[in-house]
Amino acid sequence: MWMTQVNPIYIRSMESRDFYHKNVKQKHPEDLRTMLLHPFLALTLSHIAKSTSKHVGHAVGDAFDSLVLGGVKYGEMKQNPEKVADEIISAARERGIPVKNEDKEKIITAIQKASKIVDKLTGDVSEEKLDALYQALAEKTDDPLYILKRNGIDIEPELEEFRQFLAEISGRKTETEDLKVRTPKTGIPSEVLAIVKGLEFADFSENAMQKAEKELLELIDGLLDDEKNALWVFYAVKLLRLIQRKDLGGIKKFED
Repeated sequence: MWMTQVNPIYIRSMESRDFYHKNVKQKHPEDLRTMLLHPFLALTLSHIAKSTSKHVGHAVGDAFDSLVLGGVKYGEMKQNPEKVADEIISAARERGIPVKNEDKEKIITAIQKASKIVDKLTGDVSEEKLDALYQALAEKTDDPLYILKRNGIDIEPELEEFRQFLAEISGRKTETEDLKVRTPKTGIPSEVLAIVKGLEFADFSENAMQKAEKELLELIDGLLDDEKNALWVFYAVKLLRLIQRKDLGGIKKFED
């Protein structure tokens, strides 16, 4: 999307052109708006938790699933951001993502600012505008803002406002400073700790253990390119071996 340089969260469903046309033909543009709101809130939660773990995007998705299944549409999310924030905080904690009660106001602000962008993107759901939106959201697009602007959709002011908001809640940290925040005093990376918390919440079920093993392998693969990640790799491998040995006692004491 437009802020992939800020965070590598990407919504795969955006690749499907049929998704947009289906929503217009079925006269459900609010579904499209809900989907577009997701990545902005995922970015916000990522900055709050100081983590780029995929659990962040999943947590927002969990919250949206709960809201949508409960009959909550985009319009209500926009009118009652407190309800959305509560769901996101609850879902984040269930996945072991550190969120404080005072972070609720940040999420509410994010919803208010992001909805301005979403409303502008979907103010006109004609075939022409929909095609432009699809092209702009395609993963390989180099300059999405140019495509949107060329088709009469100018979101730069609102997007800049959102960027400034993200910078404010993250304290404009440098990459080195951010890594220090993402690594607690224990030295264990927050992504690994989130997996431990997720296992505890799931009561170490077989399915949760298998899922955690897969996530750790993916995390390790992503860390191997840089020798500076050696300590992170160590902790990830250590947890992986505990899971493979089904050493629940060792997993429970992992943070000690």
